[in-house]
Amino acid sequence: MIPGVRRLVAVAAQSVGPSAVVDASPAVRAAASFVLVLLFGGALLYRYGAFVDRSVDSSKERPLVSVVYGAIGYGLVGFVCLYAYTQLFRLGLGGEVLSTVGVVVVACIALVLAGLGFLVVGTLLTELNGQRQPWSGLFVGAVVSAVAWLALPLLASVVAWFVVTAVGIGGPTRKWVHASRAERVRAEQ
Repeated sequence: MIPGVRRLVAVAAQSVGPSAVVDASPAVRAAASFVLVLLFGGALLYRYGAFVDRSVDSSKERPLVSVVYGAIGYGLVGFVCLYAYTQLFRLGLGGEVLSTVGVVVVACIALVLAGLGFLVVGTLLTELNGQRQPWSGLFVGAVVSAVAWLALPLLASVVAWFVVTAVGIGGPTRKWVHASRAERVRAEQ
């Protein structure tokens, strides 16, 4: 690898590592969370608005069960990412660049899940006040994500972020897990 590129990769890997989150102040974490939820949730809402509506309906049906299925969803995504990463290393494609790309890809996947989760929860909260408003829900979800990082200690913030996001992604995960059973029931009728 070219020495200049190697240094750039090393600096990039250090700046996106977990220590960047741990060392940041609560205000910086809150601001980053707010902006990232707005970006990723907004992109999902813009591109997949119908899916977001179905996700809100699914999570609203059984919110407590959604937490469990959201954790299952995180587990499945984590397993797939870890499996792909180990297979690439087994094929001899490992190294600094792959590690950095792997961290970026996993971070983007986590942010897509968080964007969806907070978007769904924010939309559910706006629906309590009247009509469903997904774009307002996106803003409310981003505020909830920021407050978690600002008001709680680091470990509690991570847990709160995980639980709230799990509620948002748990509904669609539950529907996906049980989709084959629903198809079987429809076929039998």
